Amino acid sequence: MTETLFAHLATRFAPSPENIAIEALGFILQRSPAARAAFRGIAEAGGLKLPADLSFATQAVAEDDGRPDVEGYGGDLQRYVVAETKFHAGLTQHQPLTYAARLSVDRPAVLLFIIPAARMASLWAELTRRLKGGEYAVSPRREVQPELWCATFGNGHHFVLTSWRTVLAAIVREMDAARETERLEDVRQLQGLCERMDSNAFLPLRDEELTGIDAPRRYLQFCDLVNDLGEELVGSGLCDRKGLQAGGGHGYFGRYLRSGETVFYLGFDCTAWLAHKHSPIWLRFDQYAPPEVISFLRREAVSESRWTTVIESPRRILIPLIITPGAEKPEIVAALAAQVEGVMVALSASFASAANVVTMGGIPS
Repeated sequence: MTETLFAHLATRFAPSPENIAIEALGFILQRSPAARAAFRGIAEAGGLKLPADLSFATQAVAEDDGRPDVEGYGGDLQRYVVAETKFHAGLTQHQPLTYAARLSVDRPAVLLFIIPAARMASLWAELTRRLKGGEYAVSPRREVQPELWCATFGNGHHFVLTSWRTVLAAIVREMDAARETERLEDVRQLQGLCERMDSNAFLPLRDEELTGIDAPRRYLQFCDLVNDLGEELVGSGLCDRKGLQAGGGHGYFGRYLRSGETVFYLGFDCTAWLAHKHSPIWLRFDQYAPPEVISFLRREAVSESRWTTVIESPRRILIPLIITPGAEKPEIVAALAAQVEGVMVALSASFASAANVVTMGGIPS
């Protein structure tokens, strides 16, 4: 999903994107009968039948000092749903036991957690462990959908764990079915925020990641690959590095090089790799590249007939260098060098063509 303006602003300027998402969800539930029906359907996934007239309130404080993100009340003013939402935040001391204690013992009720899909396995284990530690009997997990899990606990109450993606997709479907389109854009804005937060979620570390060495070895090998590729480009005479430095930062490492009049950055870039896929190794053209280089690359991006182009901003353009699986390191370096040469030759030809046009334009007719 393309990033929405709401997602950009919420993650750029809001101190807590979680609170923004909670209030957005509450806004949608309060104003959309279709959204309330879809949310009730998610809560009923374990088989309980809840009142059809559920209404919802956000961040309701009670005498227990807990503050669940969403609570659902029936027309009888009784609490039937206690829901908590998460992006990256950990569990508080109130979760889930204080919230579970809010559920009435004499009527069906649901404890619902809405989280990034990447956290479902780890949070299910921790939440059910805490419920059992609070002397609740918890049934085996039932997977109603891949991202919609449920179990019974306590006095016939239901525990439901689901993803933001599942909840918002259900709301969109219900709105479409009810032809309630006036709030669809609100939901899509929230989907954009949740998609961004889901893609950036901290994935629980697996034992093999902590005890194995494949990840750090690969990281270092990618950095070495960039160094070797830079040496190959300089050694071939295609590039030079006079007055230019190597450098790195959060998730990237590389160096600036010059080919003719064009300065560019060659690097291993985890952020670009995660955001745009394609490759771990990238060419970056930024504020140090001549304006005509940026203009040429922007024109090329329209057709992408020669290479893939990612325009991150008007003065920041990326080209992935494609690595063939199964190749040995010398073959990889040679292939990457050929790709860089192809880009630089195209740039040089473009400049030569532009210079000829200028020259011819100066000849009197």
